[in-house]
Amino acid sequence: MAFELKDKGNQLYKAGDYAGAEEMFSQAIQKNPKEPTFFSNRSITRMKLENWAGVEQDARAAIDLYGAKNPASLKSRYYLAQALLELQRPQEAHEVATEAYQASLAAKNVQSENLSKTVLRAKQQLWAAKEAARVREMNGTLASVERLIEADLQRALEDLRGQLDRGEIGQIGFSEDQKALREDTEKTLQVLRETFAIASKGEVQERVVPDYLIDPITFEIMHDPVITPSGTSFERVAITKYVEQSKVDPITRVPMTADDLRPNYALKGVCEEFLEKNGWAVDW
Repeated sequence: MAFELKDKGNQLYKAGDYAGAEEMFSQAIQKNPKEPTFFSNRSITRMKLENWAGVEQDARAAIDLYGAKNPASLKSRYYLAQALLELQRPQEAHEVATEAYQASLAAKNVQSENLSKTVLRAKQQLWAAKEAARVREMNGTLASVERLIEADLQRALEDLRGQLDRGEIGQIGFSEDQKALREDTEKTLQVLRETFAIASKGEVQERVVPDYLIDPITFEIMHDPVITPSGTSFERVAITKYVEQSKVDPITRVPMTADDLRPNYALKGVCEEFLEKNGWAVDW
């Protein structure tokens, strides 16, 4: 019976009826709360509904049932990291995604690429938070205005949560409105920082590391990049060590050796130029 409910949930999910799918998976869980796939399926459904607290809860339940060292838990660990990012907890997301990424590489799991991107997203959020704090320290007026904007956002989010709790809006409406509030606030903050950057002639502005300079294995800025037959660039030491152990391309899973790697001179020049002009990035 429980697995029949799961199948119905899968069908509704494929049809785009995420609320209906969530209900089917919830009923399946009530019938059999020890089956990890029920929680895993409901967590990805809740991702579609942008119910991130629910995603975290279900992903953790699935991981506990699978066992953290079981490769089958990697998908749920990816869902958990996504939820933590959306819940503005990048340090936790970074820890979860990094550990899962290393496990996925060892298991040659298909989640490696998704987890790699998630680690970088978490690191970018952590860097952005540090940069925001640094910029605020440089200008007290900017800091005061940004705190007022963030306080307004928090009040709006609390009001929205109250509407959900009172049944005035549904989960989908809550998720959409919450996302819109966060996006509007981020745009306002971005315009504010750009204005202060112009007024200070560039002294008060955030510093950014371009994604294409980052090694997908170590998540550090590359200084000796090489390129694989599939067209992805990596730091030479990191990819050589990986290929010698796994014998496959980390992205395509196609067999390869270290001899298949070729220097990426163009990217090397870009990395060197960036670091020459941005010494702070060494500690990114």
